[in-house]
Amino acid sequence: MQKPKIAFIDDEPRILRSLKMHFRQSHDVFTTTDASELMKYVSEHNVQVVISDQRMPDKQGTEVLRDIKAASPNTLRILLTGYADLNAVIDSVNEGEIYRYITKPWQNDELKQIVNKATEIAQQTQEITQNTSQGNDTQKVIGGSTDSKRNILVLDDDESVYQQIKSHFKSAYTVSWASNLEQAAKLLQKKRFGVTITDSTLNKENITPIVYALKNIQPDLMVLMLTEFKDAHMVIDLINKGQVYRCLPRPTNFSIMSISLDRAFDHHERLVEQPILAARHHVEEVTESEALNFSERLKGFFAKFRGWRIIR
Repeated sequence: MQKPKIAFIDDEPRILRSLKMHFRQSHDVFTTTDASELMKYVSEHNVQVVISDQRMPDKQGTEVLRDIKAASPNTLRILLTGYADLNAVIDSVNEGEIYRYITKPWQNDELKQIVNKATEIAQQTQEITQNTSQGNDTQKVIGGSTDSKRNILVLDDDESVYQQIKSHFKSAYTVSWASNLEQAAKLLQKKRFGVTITDSTLNKENITPIVYALKNIQPDLMVLMLTEFKDAHMVIDLINKGQVYRCLPRPTNFSIMSISLDRAFDHHERLVEQPILAARHHVEEVTESEALNFSERLKGFFAKFRGWRIIR
């Protein structure tokens, strides 16, 4: 049986040797320090997973993974880096749409588990992603026919944010607003949303666990984070545990938001049509220890969805 293919790019040959040794039994491993060599290999082979370092002499890892995404949409992309640089983390979401962000030094067992899961997902969705890539024009027609059902949930305690978004997008989208978790829970139970736009805090409380939970409840929900990003590790968690679709900084740039919303809904509609593609947005589980630290308000939100598999 042919081994799945994995490719690593890093500017340190020592690291590449270590990675090749660790994965050679389970994968057909390609390693390089050169981005052009990597692109050539990916264009000529069916590669399930590409793992890139961020800081390299000629090209940033986020740029490499963006190019991989364009050349081989089925390939799952992972950024492996020793630097939790905020701009790089945000770019990895917005440009590379990466599957995971892993910081060095990594744990071998954890890395192997992530790579094996990514490989499995890429194999399961290969034929479907190829078909959807070839049928993008058709998808847009389908998307255009459902514009009237494109529901956005704005989760923000500042009503002016909601009013601005509603004013800018009311002709294309139905925009609902929740200023607290109780309102959000009621809306989510009544209506199916394709996209939610949310800050990381609500009434001064960190609600990023809500993002993790929502992706477990509804994998086809696209999450746009609209916030003042300051902590790279928070964004890393939003990638690994929440699979956020885009990170948009405040103050709001509505031109960028318009492009992001259009792409997010196109992606949401593909996931609705082909639910197996949601596996490509598989999120890390919320651990029991994390759940214990949730505030009473967060626990109250989760209780509204008792019977749905939110925290496992």
